[in-house]
This record gives sequence, structure tokens and C-alpha cells, in this order.
Amino acid sequence: MKKIIALMKKDIKLLFRDKMAVFFTFVFPLVFAFIFGSIFSSGGSGSKALKVAVVDLDQTEYSQAFIADIEAAEEFSVTLATEEKAKDLVRRGKRVAYFILPAGFGDDYKGVFSGNPPEILVGIDPSRKAEAGYLEGSLMKLGIKRFEQAFSDPMAMSEQLDASISQIQQSDDIPDEWKSLLSDYLPKMKQLTDQETSNGQSLSFGASGDANPMMPLKVTKQEEVVKRSGPKNAYAITIPQGVIWAIMGCVIGFAISLVQEKTLGTMNRLIVAPISRTQIVAGKALGCFAAQIAVVTMLFVVAYFILGVRFNLPKLIIAAIASGVCFVGLMMLFASMAKTERSVAGITNAFLVMMGMIGGAMIPLFVMPGWMQAISNFSPVKWAIVAFEGAIWRDFSYSEMMTPVSILLAIGIVAFILGTRMVKLEEA
Repeated sequence: MKKIIALMKKDIKLLFRDKMAVFFTFVFPLVFAFIFGSIFSSGGSGSKALKVAVVDLDQTEYSQAFIADIEAAEEFSVTLATEEKAKDLVRRGKRVAYFILPAGFGDDYKGVFSGNPPEILVGIDPSRKAEAGYLEGSLMKLGIKRFEQAFSDPMAMSEQLDASISQIQQSDDIPDEWKSLLSDYLPKMKQLTDQETSNGQSLSFGASGDANPMMPLKVTKQEEVVKRSGPKNAYAITIPQGVIWAIMGCVIGFAISLVQEKTLGTMNRLIVAPISRTQIVAGKALGCFAAQIAVVTMLFVVAYFILGVRFNLPKLIIAAIASGVCFVGLMMLFASMAKTERSVAGITNAFLVMMGMIGGAMIPLFVMPGWMQAISNFSPVKWAIVAFEGAIWRDFSYSEMMTPVSILLAIGIVAFILGTRMVKLEEA
């Protein structure tokens, strides 16, 4: 038993001599658990509000008040826009629908007892029938507010009646018998309203369940077909993710190999050989780059001939080269930071898994909390996936390809320079 305990103590001492190994054994699992916990705890608490664009062509006090009601409603997340911009946002799928308040909305809104119901133009993709019904119901709920305000506020009621009496007297479309009836009824209602106002009382008309012939709103639907530019099949999405995992496997393997050569003394024997240190580093980098290009080529050949994935070959080559440069640089940086195989395995696995998690290789970005979507821009995995998708189904132009490609090249070059400098300092 003493021998077993002695061996246990020896292994624990060896573990704690390697600070990197201690970190990735005890600290990193807590960080990892925190990240995953944040994702899944935030997944159900996010806002379910539908994103809509609102256009005010009326620009009156009443139209602005109604837009304020829309903004305050939990059902909507509002973006104010011009008519052209709002329609473009819906066509590109950036917003679920647009609401247009046409000119004259305010006049109809205040005319509770005469005129037409206030009209709202709603543009939505015709395939989204469930959202269309939900939107119309929510708008109707807001439209009822004008009746609540009119019947609960005597001053507002009096103003509504004055406006209605004036419109009826000036209208030529109302039959004489109806004009006579309304001209007799509405002034009496105004008299009652003024009397209640002078007594400091509020009005109450009918029961809450009574049918009301007056429409809260008139919702006119306009169909806006969304431009759909997506992948041809599911493999077009999964192949870039599979390629990233294959590339990360190459990085881990070559980083561990480089550290092994240092710990076993192979690196020292290479240094004393008639080979420069630059040549040694370049050889390692070229080997890792060649392995990545080989695995990318193999996967895309299978994807093309077996899975039916189509892509733009020149853009795919650009994406593969940029990704290769990026991850070769990261491999050199990881290898220079560790002294043992255990350390480098912990560093590379932890970093790449974390970057894959926030970069879209493990979890779709849209289910992440907002703060994680923001930090995903710092993940090289995200930009590699975007570059490959640009060559497959995003239909990127060459100028659009330059954004992810430039970021990948910059990360790779900086990481490679830092890694080689740290290796030279260690050797010195």
C-alpha cells in the first residue's frame, strides 16, 4: 500500500510541476461549464418579440402615439424606417413584417364615431401564415385602445364627438335619413359627455362583452416574397463544419509532435545538424499546411461526387489556403507555449474546442445569448466557416471573400511570428 501511495504522490507532484497541466485539469473544466451553462440558461429567456419595421407616412400626433404603443408592446421589436427600407428588410428576411401608417391615419384614428377605421398596411412573406395571424391580432389589440381612451376620458370623448359632428355635416356620402339621425344623436351624446365632465365623473357605455360594430383597425395585407438564398442541401452546411474539425485535428497532432521532439531531444539533434532553425520551423509549418490541404481536398471530393455539394473552386481554394495559414500559425503558437505533451494537448484542445463552440462549429450562433454572438467575431473558426460557406452557398463575391480571408491570414501570420520568436527565445 505504501508503494501505491508513493507512486500516487509522485504523479501528483509531476502534475503540479506543469502549470499548464494544472490549469487545464482543474480550472478549465469550470470555465467550460460556465460557458455551456450561460448558453442553455439564456436559451429560454430570450425575447420572443417579432422584429418588424414601422413606417409613418402620416406624421401626426395620432400616428406617432400609435407607433409608441407598438414600441411598448411586448409582441414587437420595432425598427423605424422609410417605406423603401422597410420593404427591403422584409424581402431580405431581416424583419418578419413591416407596418405602414398611410397618410390620413391620424384623421381616421380620432374619428371614433364617423369616417373610416384607421388603416395599416402590413407586408409579410405569404408563407408565414402563423406570424401573419399573430401580427393582425396584436395590432387589433392595440387598435382597441382608441375606444378605451375615448370612452374613459370625457375630454377626449368630447373632442371625438365634435370632430364626428363636423364630418357628418360636411359629408355628401351619408344618406339624408342617417345624417338626420346622427346629427340628432351625437349632439345629445356630447351634451351628456360635457355634463359628466363638469361633474368630474368618467363615462361607462355598455358591458365589456357587447359587440361593437366599429372596427378598431383596418389591416390591409401586402405580400412580400422573401429572397431565399440558402444551401442546396444539408451537407452544404455540415461539410464546412466537418472540414474545420479535420483541420483542428491536424493542428493538435502537429503541435504535440513538435513538443515531443523537444522533450525527447530530437529537436536538439536537428539544431546541431547542418540545418538552420528557420528551415526546421518552416518544415514543420509546411507539413502541417500540407496535411490540412490534403484533408480539405479529400472531404470536398467526397462532398462533390457523393453528397452533391456544389461550390466555386477558385473561391474554395482561397478559403482553404487562408484557413491553412491561420491554423498553421496557431499550431506554432500552441507548441511554443508548452513544455510537455500534456500541456500542449490541454492548450490546443481547450482553445480549439472553445473557439469551435463560439464560432459555429458546435452550436448554431442563433441559439447563443447576445454577448456570445458578439464575441464570436474573435473566433478564427467562425471566419474559416464563413469563408468556406462563401465558396459553397453564400455566393460571396471576391470582394466579400476578402473579409474572412484577410482576418484568417492576419491571425495566422501574427500567431506564427509570435510562436517562432518564443521558440527561439526558449532555445537561446
